[in-house]
Amino acid sequence: MANWDLSEIRTKTRQLSGRTSLSELNNNQLDEYINKYLQYEFPAEVKLNRNYTYYEFTTLYHQQLYDFPTNYTNFVPEAYVDNLNTLFYQDPDKFEAENPQNVQRFTTWTGDGATTGFTNTFSSNVPIQKESVVIDDTVEVFTDNGLGVLTGNQGGTGTVDYETGAISVTFNTAPISGQGIYASFVQQITGKPTAILMYNNQFKMYPVPDRAYRIRLKAWTLELVRPASGANQETFINATDRPLLDEWGPCIAFGTARRIVSDFGELDQYAMLTPLYKEQVDYILTRTHIDLESTRALPMF
Repeated sequence: MANWDLSEIRTKTRQLSGRTSLSELNNNQLDEYINKYLQYEFPAEVKLNRNYTYYEFTTLYHQQLYDFPTNYTNFVPEAYVDNLNTLFYQDPDKFEAENPQNVQRFTTWTGDGATTGFTNTFSSNVPIQKESVVIDDTVEVFTDNGLGVLTGNQGGTGTVDYETGAISVTFNTAPISGQGIYASFVQQITGKPTAILMYNNQFKMYPVPDRAYRIRLKAWTLELVRPASGANQETFINATDRPLLDEWGPCIAFGTARRIVSDFGELDQYAMLTPLYKEQVDYILTRTHIDLESTRALPMF
């Protein structure tokens, strides 16, 4: 059986798009088209069990947010913490309602019209959650950047130690005599996470991890290419690189050719290639459909 490596996909794509000459489309340009299709269109068209896997990472001490990795497209329930099932949310409103993080407010200092610097240690309310601190005297407002730095909107500066609760601010202009100076923040709840929110390209843990925990989620991987040697990768690099399944080769060629003729305004050719491309997608999805035939749909309750 022929191997659909990058070299073969290039040849097929040139035939389908009519770009048989390097002067019309050189290999670097063609490879860019192929890899863009592979990264952005192919995963949207084709969901294969072959690409269904686990994404795992380990939490860090007192870190609540974790950025999405770049080599996965989708994350789906269930989610696990140290191999135990945990709640998985995609709606931030529901997550916040069921896992509240209450803001605590204090009138900590009083202005005298001359003093600009104020300090206090909230040792009974630690740890303080990062990015939650707000200090104000109704004129200048200090906000927390999550790195221990407080910045006033009038030019003042300050610091916060999340572990000890020590907060220090220096106002640009001294608060007037008798003016209350207010501090608010969220006291961080720590422990083993019992809920995970997937939102804004991040995973949010509740409670905030108090040590390292192993997080595992089901995901669709973007590692669609196997090189002649080494680990699987996201894009074609060398002419001998092959898709994970050789049967994807024609689909990649048709999909790339369709994108090329579209970019050049050749809509008749685009219309002709589209049903042939969809046919290739159907061929690939047959494998997944057969797998699902023996799977009973789960009730929604």
